[in-house]
Amino acid sequence: MASMHAESRAREIFTTLEYGPVPESHACALAWLDTQDRCLGHYVNGKWLKPEHRNSLPCQDPITGENLASCLQAQAEDVAAAAEASRTALENWSRLPGAARAQHLTRLAKMIQKHQRLLWTLESLVTGRAIRELRDRDVPLAQQLLQYHAIQAHTQEEVLAGWEPMGVIGLILPPTFSFLEMMWRICPALAVGCTVVVLVPPASPTPLLLAQLAGELGSFPGILNVISGPASLGPVLASQPGVQKVAFCGAVEEGRALRRTMAGMGPDLGLALGAESLLLLTEVADVDSAVEGVVDAAWSDRSPGGLRLLIQESVWDETMRRLQARMARLRSGRGLDGAVDMGARGAAAHQLAQCYVCEAQRQGAQVFHAGDVPSDSPFFPPTLISDLPPASPCTQAEVPWPLVVAFPFRTANEALAMANGTPRGGSASVWSERLGQALELGYRLQMGIVWINAHGLRDPAVPTGGCKESGSSWHGGLDGLYEYLQPSGTSVRMSYLSENLNYDTFGLAVPSTLPAGPERGPSPAPPYGLFIGGRFQAPGSRSSRPIQDSQGNLHGYVAEGGAKDIRSAVEAAHQATPGWVGQSPGARAALLWALAAALERRESTLALRLEKHGVELKAAKAEVELSMRRLRAWGSRAHAQGSSLQVTELRGPVLRLREPLGVLAIVCPDEWPLLAFVSLLAPALAHGNTVVLVPSGACPIPALDICQDMAPLLPVGLVNVVTGDRDHLTRCLALHQDVQALWYFGSAQGSQFVEWASAGNLKPVWVNRGCPRAWDQEAEGAGPELELRAARTKALWLPMGD
Repeated sequence: MASMHAESRAREIFTTLEYGPVPESHACALAWLDTQDRCLGHYVNGKWLKPEHRNSLPCQDPITGENLASCLQAQAEDVAAAAEASRTALENWSRLPGAARAQHLTRLAKMIQKHQRLLWTLESLVTGRAIRELRDRDVPLAQQLLQYHAIQAHTQEEVLAGWEPMGVIGLILPPTFSFLEMMWRICPALAVGCTVVVLVPPASPTPLLLAQLAGELGSFPGILNVISGPASLGPVLASQPGVQKVAFCGAVEEGRALRRTMAGMGPDLGLALGAESLLLLTEVADVDSAVEGVVDAAWSDRSPGGLRLLIQESVWDETMRRLQARMARLRSGRGLDGAVDMGARGAAAHQLAQCYVCEAQRQGAQVFHAGDVPSDSPFFPPTLISDLPPASPCTQAEVPWPLVVAFPFRTANEALAMANGTPRGGSASVWSERLGQALELGYRLQMGIVWINAHGLRDPAVPTGGCKESGSSWHGGLDGLYEYLQPSGTSVRMSYLSENLNYDTFGLAVPSTLPAGPERGPSPAPPYGLFIGGRFQAPGSRSSRPIQDSQGNLHGYVAEGGAKDIRSAVEAAHQATPGWVGQSPGARAALLWALAAALERRESTLALRLEKHGVELKAAKAEVELSMRRLRAWGSRAHAQGSSLQVTELRGPVLRLREPLGVLAIVCPDEWPLLAFVSLLAPALAHGNTVVLVPSGACPIPALDICQDMAPLLPVGLVNVVTGDRDHLTRCLALHQDVQALWYFGSAQGSQFVEWASAGNLKPVWVNRGCPRAWDQEAEGAGPELELRAARTKALWLPMGD
């Protein structure tokens, strides 16, 4: 009887081709936890730190609920100890030759290879993710990251000459992160000579294990320190002496709150927010391949977020049918089972997905679940949502894991409008057998990374990032290295926080600009208007402000711009954007050269204007001459612009594009009124941006003189110049939701306000923190930092093979 039953079971297996369980032993993970007496503290300066009188949280198996260990929660004292260890280690680590750092990273890669089973088992046990993804993808990629960045460290002195490491880097990770996300960020930081303090959520043992492996190498114990605690300790980490940058990964609202909290603290803030991705499926796509792309994007435990799926109407029914059939074959189960596709992510992720589904159903959506899952199960089934009304809140909300929300579209332009109409700009894939159509869609999508006929490919040499509310930080490739570098000679970032700054009233009222006494000197010329939409026009307030020369004599009047004028300028810039972005690099170069020629014709007039404001005539002529050279130099750079092509391992080429930021607002400094104006305007135009400028408040007339030559040369709305009270105009620009980037060179309080206000739409900002800049020096007035700030990177993966 037993033999007959076994034969029947074997026949059934070969008929159904059903996978059986393939459990992975987690004994090695439990043994490692036992070495810590099932109590995990923090790993600081090469040793375990377990301070007394700390709260602890249980580290649980998300499937069974079993308590695996307890994790101590850090307090401010622990953060300070970790920052001090990093600061001490920085002195030796940053001065090492790149070859020595490369050797250390290579040793760490070998250490990970030696303990790879422990890594993937511990990560799967604690997070619930499928061990197959960790074993076959995450751990090997972590080793590749270390090896790639070891090579970059070896060549740093040649390739990155003129740059130096920032210093101590703070990294804040969300509860939904994987240890691979930490590796993407610590590898470039360590490679260029920075040291790192990582703040991980409680009950996250894998980063602590990685820090222990790094510490066991012995040579430089303090370069990587990991502390476990809530994200609310982020501002405490940012306030530590020596911390020069904080990189945050997590939810959009948490990143927005951190941006406001860190305003004025000093360190740079890099944001990588949200986890939703997008898949665009055209009518000429290979539907079966695209369905597998959906599985990779949403239900393979690779992505921490959900998927927004756009399907062309003509293939909607067929795609939905095949997708639902494929969903029925997905296997959910314990992550340690090597035969499952999708594990569990814990109670918080389960609740978030359930709330989204319930809200979508209330708004009229259709929901398809793959299989029946009990309500008390830790597993959330693969879920497909459709028929959401276009105006429903769920349509704009971020899609959580493991949901796919599908929308139909008719034409390619409609698909682009739907995709670009969301505030997120992380990653996307385009599926089409017509390469020309796929490339055009990929090029026009406002995303940080786009794959053609694939989804989720990663390579250490390829930059990965986002735009809009997905943040503006990058990892991978040279772009990832620049995140942790600064121009050589940059001063240490110190706090410039003004406790008495009132964000509600800063720049709200325009101070009186009436002359203090009777006008002196000859009668001035008629007042200058605002240069908006290609012409001079009167301000909305119908008032002007006097401009005095260095002797206190009245030099002229300029318009008093306000919120209404800023709105008009931003609208004009947006209208000019499509035409200017479509211009070739040669056309942009020709325009900058023509602008330089116009300056040359006005050379004597501009020099006299500067002389009246206290600049010696010789220095004034030199400033005008240098301004012309800057325009010609940026014209040459614009002409040489192009895309770079990288070839990744067995995955085809990747096109690295440099795209414009969009509408860029620039608040110019008072010093160097002509040179600073030109030095900021030229790179912005060279990279395809449209611009709203606030010129020097003390000497705006040279900039307005140039606008008279711009009117016949530039496309309408390309450059808009608004004069008036600096603080008031800064407030209007920083709070404007359609300004896509902002450069501010003014007071420390103004810099703090700009950082705080930019949290509204999370626009990238560049502020001077109240420190003057040497605009006449090539490194500060025309160096590579301006080129990096004036555009963003986009990676476009091209198809190869069948």
